[in-house]
Amino acid sequence: MLKRTQRTSFALMAAAMFFVVRQSVSAQIAPGEQQSAAQTATITGTVTQSAGAPVTGADVRLTGPAMLVTKSDVHGLFVFTSVPFGTYRIDVTAETLGTTSRANIIVKGDTTVAVQYVPQTVGSLKEIAHVSTHSAGASINVTPASIASISPSDYAFAGNTSWNQLLSGIPGVTVNGGIFEGNSTPTVSPESPFRPAVISINGAPPYETSVTLDGMPLQNCTFGSSPGNGPDLSVLSMSAFETADVVRGPGADAPSLVDSIGGSLVLHPAGHVERNQFEFSISNDPFGGTVSNAKAALHLGKLSATIAYSVNDSPGPFGAQNVIVADSFPPLTVNGQAFAGCSAPGCYSFAKVGSGIGFQDALLYCCRPLDTSWTQHIGAVSLLYDVAPSVTAQVFYAGSSAHANENLGLLPTDFTPGTGYSGSISPGIYSFVESIGAIPEVSSSSLLEEKITAYIGRGVLRLAALQNNSFTTQDGTPYLYPSSGNYTLYGTGYYASAPSTPVNFNGTMAYLTFPQLSRVDDFYSNNRDYLASYGAQFGSSSSAGISYVTSYYNAPFWIQGVGGPASRPSAVAETTRELRLHVSSQLSERLSLDASWYFAQGVYHVQNPNDLTGNTYVDVVFPYNSPHFGAVWQANPDIAVRAAVGGGYALPVLAALDSTNSIPANDGSYYSECLTNINLKPERAFGVDIGTDIRLHRSTIISFDLYRTNLDGQFYESTTQVGTYAGLPLYAYQQNNLGQSRYEGININVHHDVPKGMYWQASLGLMRAYTMSLPAGFYNAAGTTCNFSTNTGCTDTYIVPGINFNGYFQAAVPYANGSAQIGYRWAPEKYVDLLSTYYGNNNSYYQPAFLEFDAHAGYPLTKNIALLATFRNITGRYDQSYQAWVPSLGAPTVTGPPGTLNGIPYGPRTVIFTLNFKN
Repeated sequence: MLKRTQRTSFALMAAAMFFVVRQSVSAQIAPGEQQSAAQTATITGTVTQSAGAPVTGADVRLTGPAMLVTKSDVHGLFVFTSVPFGTYRIDVTAETLGTTSRANIIVKGDTTVAVQYVPQTVGSLKEIAHVSTHSAGASINVTPASIASISPSDYAFAGNTSWNQLLSGIPGVTVNGGIFEGNSTPTVSPESPFRPAVISINGAPPYETSVTLDGMPLQNCTFGSSPGNGPDLSVLSMSAFETADVVRGPGADAPSLVDSIGGSLVLHPAGHVERNQFEFSISNDPFGGTVSNAKAALHLGKLSATIAYSVNDSPGPFGAQNVIVADSFPPLTVNGQAFAGCSAPGCYSFAKVGSGIGFQDALLYCCRPLDTSWTQHIGAVSLLYDVAPSVTAQVFYAGSSAHANENLGLLPTDFTPGTGYSGSISPGIYSFVESIGAIPEVSSSSLLEEKITAYIGRGVLRLAALQNNSFTTQDGTPYLYPSSGNYTLYGTGYYASAPSTPVNFNGTMAYLTFPQLSRVDDFYSNNRDYLASYGAQFGSSSSAGISYVTSYYNAPFWIQGVGGPASRPSAVAETTRELRLHVSSQLSERLSLDASWYFAQGVYHVQNPNDLTGNTYVDVVFPYNSPHFGAVWQANPDIAVRAAVGGGYALPVLAALDSTNSIPANDGSYYSECLTNINLKPERAFGVDIGTDIRLHRSTIISFDLYRTNLDGQFYESTTQVGTYAGLPLYAYQQNNLGQSRYEGININVHHDVPKGMYWQASLGLMRAYTMSLPAGFYNAAGTTCNFSTNTGCTDTYIVPGINFNGYFQAAVPYANGSAQIGYRWAPEKYVDLLSTYYGNNNSYYQPAFLEFDAHAGYPLTKNIALLATFRNITGRYDQSYQAWVPSLGAPTVTGPPGTLNGIPYGPRTVIFTLNFKN
């Protein structure tokens, strides 16, 4: 349902120049320099003479991602508020004492600066002042948005390879598998680079949640995710991004309204480098493989360069071995005799655990080679060059390449042989492989950004371009079936010559033949963005800006082999354009206001659904405009109260508009057809978020947010009887718009962090969603009783029996989620802690609510080398090394639960050791 507009991406807002103001100066960030909203700080300082007397009226200038100017007061004090994180230079000029400066000041939290002029020796050229800085404690969020900040790079260097656990502990955030209804592809195992990771925020499904880089939307499509249904993070390297922000709710200055009803994930690459730094880590993975990360940050005069490279080489859950196969389909012949099948009803031979499908007879054969290994290489380069004091140019590249030796079709199998079976394999649940042939899978991605930032007049001009491409292929012969050859058979089967006479196999060696079918699946994704923005300072405490972003996206695929060729042509594409006007003002030292107005347009170029040849195209246009308003009242340096209201909209998923209307298909007792509805309206939302940050102690902060978002026109798929065809009922499936729905919830976080001593944090997100009104005639279509076990009467697949609709492209979102952590730190790299993550009902693992526990420890071996350890999934809860089929609880929307979906495997109990070197 709803997603939230975001507030941070940096590519839209310009760091504003400030005139001299009294005491407190706030960094007005105008469109063009959308800095990380949560990552802002307060810089407090003093200017004194050698004897400690205050220096009054000194000019103080801060230059970096923001440009700010103020004067010291009668006590020698100065303050800069809302300073975006980054690297700065500070210049202080006193009329009678001269000018002093210090470069490469890293701002990663509230900071105190002390400037003290020193006595001068006649004729000397020594420095005239000392400038020192130190941390001022934990910083509170003084922006209108509700934000959680993370460091993907640090997480990767601790030996982690998956976005899932990094994001899932954040209140209001969940990670899904990405395909229809948010379930996972059945061909992956935990921690593999082929496991889709698609984010949902504040209850919104993936297509209502955006991912941006410098204000430019990122979109992609992989084998496990659908075009336009939210980008798959699994192809993006965590080590490539120094920081990222999860922005929940509208926010006053969100980087984009497009597909961001619930919120946005804002990614930030590396920027200026203060000094040369090197880091390297090596870890084991959960299956006995290795994970290596390396990074070099180089300060080369005007050039800052950050280079990262990672390798994940894993044997996977089983490595390379021979396995018993539970075959859904029987071989063609056994020892040359035509083979009819296994069990009578439909010839299913096994039951996937929890699927609700079960039969008495089963056929197993042994042994088929299986290689579950994979290798992934990922790298990133960020080059930033100071062309002039007021102009910087940056190039950022992130790429990945992954290869799996086989499509990992691992499923728990319930072997329940029929009457009379006396084989050596006991009945029970086995971790065998479903009969999926050897399908090497290759996945690659490349992300290239080019950006120029220029300080012109009193503002900042930014020009940026982005190219984001991904490719996934599955190529194998045979497909579905293993190679013909000698196998050992177990279970019950029927020869074609005597279909009524069961044959019990008990370790019988036989020569089996299978259909030799080939199939090649190629998935492409092409995403190009362009951005231009300018923001300027007006007066002493106000700024304004304008930005324009255009984004193009297409995701062609080609399937050749089984079932004949199929394709989505390259011409099927989505283009979005967005103009944003923004103003902000620091009305007083305590109150600041932000206002933005967005004018957006989404355009689809898709096949004409009424032309079955697929040779003609139509353009569908979805316009939208909406304001955003935000305010922050800072009662004192330790309390900030924020409020934000604003609109947003979500476009239909591209995959729902890119096909022609099908010819009716005969399902036995009825006909059905899927109709493409190009007259859909975009989902339109208006959300409110009210919250506060309170610093309870120098190192303790509590954040609290309440949100509510009303959504008009949520997408759903209706099932309607439209007449008869060939004497049978004809049902039509089509995307439509609902009436009004609502999301509302609470996000709470409290954390206490200290350099030494006890540290802890706790967070909780509670949400609910429901329908407020339905379109006329919603219940007019008669549903029929649907039996999922026998597939009879299912005129409305994926829905609750008797209901005539489902939430297409919905995702499982927990009604509650959060985390809690407690630990003790003796030194920065010497610590131990326990972390619990809570997944509430309706979670993306499709399991009842559960807690998962991890433990972490670090120990410095030398000044530069530390040993880190993670004991993951301590209790072994849902300890899965392979994909599992489990019942779905359904999404928290008006849709109700679907039938049976693929859950995401959680991952095995394991200990990860990491050796980390950092200079």
